[in-house]
Amino acid sequence: MSYLVFCTFDLKNASRDDYNDAYADLAGLGLSRVHENSSNGETVIPTTSVMGTYNGESSAAVRDHVRARVKEVFATRGLKSEIFVVVGSNGTWGATTT
Repeated sequence: MSYLVFCTFDLKNASRDDYNDAYADLAGLGLSRVHENSSNGETVIPTTSVMGTYNGESSAAVRDHVRARVKEVFATRGLKSEIFVVVGSNGTWGATTT
């Protein structure tokens, strides 16, 4: 089954380069800051958040897999972080600006 994954994070004492590296690593995991929307455009996910679609047996299994992979890529770079992962099965999301 396909699941939508939303991940937000905070890097402790990180530089702009650390954040750029983190976003590149997350993109390698299939989690990106920009997504196609239903209006045939693109939506930028708010800062320190990424989103992607994963296949898995359950939302809990996908959550555990993604959380472990994000933790792994941040640890490899020596980044201290807080990571929050949400997984949903219907893939519905919305965005707006003020």
